[in-house]
Amino acid sequence: MLCLGLPALAHAEPPTDDIESAYFEQLPIVLTAARLPQSLQDAPGAITVIDRKLIERSGYRDLARLLRLVPGMQVGQERGNASWVSYHGLGQSFPGELQVLIDGAAAYVPVSFGTAAWTGLPVFLSEIERIEVVRGASGNSYGASALLGAVNLITRPAAEDPGTHARLVLGDPSVRDVEVGWSGASAPLALRLTAGEQSDDGFRGLHDHRMTQRFSLRGDTQWSAQDTLSFRLGSSREVTGRGYPDSPFGNNALRDGTDTAHLFHVRWQHIDDIDREWSLSAYHHQLDYQDAWLGGAPPTFPDIPLSRDRRDLRTSIEFQKNDRWAERVRGIWGVEATLTQTRSPFSFHSSEALREETYRLFSNAEWQPTEKTKVNLGLAAERSGHDGWRISPRLFANHRLSPADTVRVGVARAWRSTSPFELHGDTRVFDPTTGLLLARPFVPNPDLRQTRADTVELGYIRQMHWARSTAEVRLFQERLRDLVVRERVTSPPPVPLLAAQIPTTRAANYDGELTVRGIELQLESHPWQGGELRLAWSLIDRRAADSQIEAAIAPYTASLLWMQQWPQQWSSLVHLTRIGPVASGDSYLAGDPYVVRAYTSLDLALSRPVTLAGQNARLTLAALNLGPRHQEVADRAVQAQHGNTPANRVSRQVYLRLDMRF
Repeated sequence: MLCLGLPALAHAEPPTDDIESAYFEQLPIVLTAARLPQSLQDAPGAITVIDRKLIERSGYRDLARLLRLVPGMQVGQERGNASWVSYHGLGQSFPGELQVLIDGAAAYVPVSFGTAAWTGLPVFLSEIERIEVVRGASGNSYGASALLGAVNLITRPAAEDPGTHARLVLGDPSVRDVEVGWSGASAPLALRLTAGEQSDDGFRGLHDHRMTQRFSLRGDTQWSAQDTLSFRLGSSREVTGRGYPDSPFGNNALRDGTDTAHLFHVRWQHIDDIDREWSLSAYHHQLDYQDAWLGGAPPTFPDIPLSRDRRDLRTSIEFQKNDRWAERVRGIWGVEATLTQTRSPFSFHSSEALREETYRLFSNAEWQPTEKTKVNLGLAAERSGHDGWRISPRLFANHRLSPADTVRVGVARAWRSTSPFELHGDTRVFDPTTGLLLARPFVPNPDLRQTRADTVELGYIRQMHWARSTAEVRLFQERLRDLVVRERVTSPPPVPLLAAQIPTTRAANYDGELTVRGIELQLESHPWQGGELRLAWSLIDRRAADSQIEAAIAPYTASLLWMQQWPQQWSSLVHLTRIGPVASGDSYLAGDPYVVRAYTSLDLALSRPVTLAGQNARLTLAALNLGPRHQEVADRAVQAQHGNTPANRVSRQVYLRLDMRF
């Protein structure tokens, strides 16, 4: 796992009297790309860092909203409580090409439907020190769930910011959040405890209310001068409104579902010196989904029981060793063993749990042949029960043309795990009265192959002292083979009674090759006193013999953020997002592709510190989705009922947040 004590390095002030100049001499220290602390210029890949200041000033209540600040990230909401997050638009049904980590421990469980529950992650935004997003194949560091990248949520050590904090959020539509936290230390133990609840009524006209309860406990203890033990316990319970009143055959009827998540992560770290350490980590993640309702085809087949109930489990143990192998060579190596399990009787037509064991060896060496050049060579070997052994190599070279200019070139290969649902999904719908098979919307495909991504990229980082700005340009090409798509097939006998109305489908490998080429721009600028601009822009050319596959990737994304400090301690934030047309989303029933029109989203926030009852506090007024209502992600089966009229449009949310510290 990544070092939990290093985040403070990214904010340490350089030893100089000229603060503004120093800012441009030292970019942040990042941890995620190679599992080593590295300067942003030396990391093997493009990285976006979203720090604590930006998280707080944004006023956002949800993690996925912050990821709109990442170049190439396509983020949309199918409803107020469901976010669709994809890097470069892959994963038409369930995006699963990004590994999601909390302090280096996987929060993404690649079983069943193979995606992350973004609103229900057992972590609070208030405890995140920063978010590091690796944009590019990361299988070398994080395995077959990191086909095109990784999102690492790095929380603050328990001893930081001792005391009590409280957060209250009230607004429209029925936004009601409360959060209370405490942190403190009594040698040798430091603890941080946070608990809270979020609730709202979602978007206007949709059945998408939610109530999310979370609990988080982090502890850090210093056993000796060389040994530390850290642990984190997170839990969440989320009740959400789901479905549409006019879904075909009630396949996505109105209902409430309950999702719970429990995450435990413990890490023992032994440090000999700044270059030599080892760690032993273990974590367990459990996800339980309760989502059952009555569908049907009245009047002949009313009240047909449907269900997406399931339990997903992931247990992992990992050893990692950091060392300096020579004066100019340092690196890491490690081993990991993981057991994943899923049980969903309705989805798999079996009450047995599906189990899969995965073993992984990983390494990364950083070699500095000259004062201006660093080379990163990574290699991972991973074996799973279904997919066999897979090798994920990565080679990057970073060269500093000058103190302000860095060129990066690299190649990498990564794989995507095939989820149990893609392999073994077997959904059968029966008439409870007669026992007749009515529909079989999903059938298994045990011969499914892993998707492989071969990436080539060229990057350039420029620090512009005169403009108080840092810019990064990334040119990339991603060639994907054996992409997993959904195809219609003939149902095995017996033929379902409603086979003509409810087609049978399965996951299949696309026979052709998908090539994704493009350019990404990331700019952070301080053009005037108290002002900060962040630009994230991407332009993508996608080539495949299948137009539906091409349509699932937006041709462009853009995000422009302006933060400004004003007199009297006022501060403001303006965030504008633009996403090109994209055929995102899917449904329980096979539906024709529906392209969501290009949309623009505008968010505003205004904040000011205040004194309340003699205590320091901050008020933040936030407004999201300003401007015309628009659609971001479609449910294809429901969309077919509406023709070309959007069936689920986002709506405005306005709320006031009060933060206090005691």
